[in-house]
Amino acid sequence: MKLTQEENAIRKGSRGPVWQKVMNTLILYGEALHAECFVDIEWGGHFSIPFALPGVGPRLEMLTELAEAGLKTKYPFTLDPKAPIDFENLGLSAEQKRVFREMLRDQPAYDKRMLELGLRDENAYTCTPYFTEVGNRPPRGAILAWSESSCVVFVNSVLAARTNRNSSILDLLSNIAGKTPLTGLLTDEGRRATWRIDIKVLKRPHPQLLGAAIGRLVMDGVPYITGLDRFLRPDLDDETVDYLKEMGAACAAIGAVGLYHVENITPEAIDQGRRLLVAGAAHDAIDDGKLEALLASYPVMWKDTQAKPRKCFIGCPHLSLRELRGWADSIFDALQAEGRPRIAVETILCAAPHTISRFKADTESYMKLISAGVKLSPTCPEAYMNNPLCAKEPVITNSNKFRAFTSARLLLDEELIEAIVTGRINQSRDLK
Repeated sequence: MKLTQEENAIRKGSRGPVWQKVMNTLILYGEALHAECFVDIEWGGHFSIPFALPGVGPRLEMLTELAEAGLKTKYPFTLDPKAPIDFENLGLSAEQKRVFREMLRDQPAYDKRMLELGLRDENAYTCTPYFTEVGNRPPRGAILAWSESSCVVFVNSVLAARTNRNSSILDLLSNIAGKTPLTGLLTDEGRRATWRIDIKVLKRPHPQLLGAAIGRLVMDGVPYITGLDRFLRPDLDDETVDYLKEMGAACAAIGAVGLYHVENITPEAIDQGRRLLVAGAAHDAIDDGKLEALLASYPVMWKDTQAKPRKCFIGCPHLSLRELRGWADSIFDALQAEGRPRIAVETILCAAPHTISRFKADTESYMKLISAGVKLSPTCPEAYMNNPLCAKEPVITNSNKFRAFTSARLLLDEELIEAIVTGRINQSRDLK
C-alpha cells in the first residue's frame, strides 16, 4: 500500500508498540483487500462485538492493551445489542440464568474497556444505531468503517454513506487509527450495481422474505432493484425506511449484500438511475411464485415439529419507534378481537435502549402492552439462542435473519400475531 509519511512512521514505531501493532494490522488488511492506500474516516463507528464470550470474540487482553496505552477511537462509536442479561424480560429458568451467568462472566470488564475505547454511552448498544433516538446517523457520502451486516447495508443503501462490510476488531482498529483501506464500497466503481432484480409481485411482499430472495440470487453482489417503488413512498418516510431496514437485513444475512439500490427510492438510484448498472450486469426477476416457494422451503428445526410455540422474538434487527407502536397496536387489537386479556405466547419486542425509553414515555401505549403480557428488551434475539438451553425452545419470529442463524421458526406478520394471541400456528401460509 502507498503510505503517507505519518502512516509509515507509525508502522515503524514512532508512537510506540501498541500503535505499531494497530497500523501493521491495518496494512495487512488493506493489502489483503488490494487497497492502494488508506482514506480518513469521517464519522463514528458501529461494531458487531457487543459482548465477550470466553474463547469467542475479542480477547479482553487485547482490549486492555489498547485502553491502557491510551488509544481511543477518532469518534464515539456504537455496538451491537446488549448481551441477554436483562433476565426479568426474557422469562428464563434458573438453569438458563446459570448458563448465561457463566457465558457472560467477562461482561463487566468488557463493557468497561469499551467505554474507555470510545463507546458513546452505557446504552449505546443496538443494531439500529442510525435511528434518531440513538443518533449514530452518518451523512451522505461519509467514509465509515462499520461491521454488522444489517447496519452496513442500511447506511450504504438508504443513507448513501460509505463503508465496507468490515470484520470485527478490524473495524475497531480502523476507527482508532481514523483510517480504513480505500477499496470496495468506498469507491464509485465498487458501488455500481452488478445485478438488476425486477420485482414482479401483485402486492407488497414481506420485506425479510423479499430480502432473502434477493440475497440468495446476488450473494455478495450489488443489486439494482426495480418495481419495488410501486409499494414504497419516494420520500423515504418512516414506513419506507423501516421496510428497507428489514429487507436489507435479510439481503445481508441470507446473501452477503453490503449495498443495494432501489429504483426511484434510494439516493444514488434517484440521482443516477440505471446508469448505476455495470455493463453486462446479471438479470433476474422475483415474483409471487418464487417467494411462495422460498417460504415453503424453510424447514421446521424444532425437535417436535408440532410443538406449541413457547416464545416469540420480534426485532431482529431492532425495532424502530414506529414499529414498536405498530406491534403494540396490532397485538392489542388482536386480543380484543379474540376476547382475550393476555397473549398466549411469551413475546419479547427488541429495540435500542434509547428507543425503548422513548416508547415508555407514552405511558398509555406502554401500560397497554405490559398489561397484555408483552416484554421489551434491548438484547439480541440471536444472542439469546447462543445459550444451548434456550436454543432448544420452540421459538417463533417474523425475522428471516433470526431464522437463518437459529432454530427459530419464521411466520409472516399476520400469522405471527395469530400465534401470539391464540398459541396456535395456522399451517396455511400466505404472503400478507
